[in-house]
Amino acid sequence: MIRRKGIVLAVILFAIILLPGLGAAKETQKSKVVPRVLTLRECIEMGLKQNLNLKAFRYNIERAENLAKAAHADFFPKLRMQGTYRWIANPVEITIPSITIHTPFGPLTSPEKTVSQSARNSGIWTTSVVQPLFTGGALTEQYTLAKLETKRETSDFENTRQALVEAIKAAYFELVKAQKVYHIAVKYAEQLEEHLRTAKAFLDESIIPLNDYLQSKVTLSNARLNVIKAKNGRKIAQSYLNLLLNRDINLSIRPETDFPITPLSHSLEFYQTLALRSRPDLESAKTRVAEARAAVRLAKSRYYPQVALSVNYRDLSDESLENDSASVMVTANWSIFEWNKRKWEVGAQRARLEQAIIMESQRKQEILNEVKTAWLNVLESYRRIQTIKDSVEQARENLRINKLRYQEQVATSTDVIDAQTLQLRTEVNLTIAKIDYLKALAALEKAVGKPLKEDRP
Repeated sequence: MIRRKGIVLAVILFAIILLPGLGAAKETQKSKVVPRVLTLRECIEMGLKQNLNLKAFRYNIERAENLAKAAHADFFPKLRMQGTYRWIANPVEITIPSITIHTPFGPLTSPEKTVSQSARNSGIWTTSVVQPLFTGGALTEQYTLAKLETKRETSDFENTRQALVEAIKAAYFELVKAQKVYHIAVKYAEQLEEHLRTAKAFLDESIIPLNDYLQSKVTLSNARLNVIKAKNGRKIAQSYLNLLLNRDINLSIRPETDFPITPLSHSLEFYQTLALRSRPDLESAKTRVAEARAAVRLAKSRYYPQVALSVNYRDLSDESLENDSASVMVTANWSIFEWNKRKWEVGAQRARLEQAIIMESQRKQEILNEVKTAWLNVLESYRRIQTIKDSVEQARENLRINKLRYQEQVATSTDVIDAQTLQLRTEVNLTIAKIDYLKALAALEKAVGKPLKEDRP
């Protein structure tokens, strides 16, 4: 019995000691779960669905569409109703005296009578149907302006959408760069740790002086600080990309890192011509010119009369002294002279038209310049990649040689550290050059106004 109790007590103690450790191990395992790769295409699709700025911009199109429908409704007849009620405390009364008429058959006498000139309680209910017949083109131009505004808001939305896609691509590529720089920094720190162990062994054998060992140790400390900075840079890049995607900024993102680096297949003139056909902001500028022309015609419509047809029916109360009535009217409203007010209004709209034409021409020049700048940046980044690739191979070979020379004690720690630093710098430069190329390509797509892959053979 005592032995059985001892076994039970041992099991309980074992559970108390082991279970917290197992729980902690599970938590550690959960915290180390690597998130799945989130591709660039998935990020773009997520951003287009969830970005708050883009969602808010969609309501501009909805507003313009509703205004266009409202302007179109003005072409049709309108049903109007109006009711009035009147009560008079002391209505005017007329007394008709008694009149006697003598006839062969005897006298005829009418009694004295009091008649109200107006009813004490009276009500009027008027129903009207009004149809505009001629407005000088005002209704047509108002509807045209509303449709053009819808078209312009659609172009502006597309321009905002493309800008968001470019921003997501740039943020995604910055995250890729931060990820690679972090891995390079970790690799560099590991190389320095290996070198420090070698230097420590040489110091113990009195092969190298103490200052060589201390130099290696200080360099390793700086490398570890660079790892911390690179890790923070990666977290910042993740936060900004999450912000564009409207996600929790603290969520981890594991980006894809393999992107093809291929040269452009078309000339600058090809991309400039394509941009003039595809840019939504240029289409928006053209729509503004059309809006200004319609506004001039709308201002001129005020020179003409406003003619409308109305059908009315008046339903009077029972106490009213008048009868119900129906009427058909054609009314014309024409302002003849207003001290040149309409002339100045037309002049103001013509000035706006000239301004819109100039801004359209200016936008064309800006687009051509944007395409040229982006195209040159793509070429420059691609050439940098080709140049730095050779430097990376040379830096790796230089490090290998200096390590061998250090093992043979014909080189110092400074030579090895310099070689490692040179390799780190060239690898980081290659990463930056590749990311700059991808960002420049995204900027060229935005400058052109459509994905470039659709125009490649």
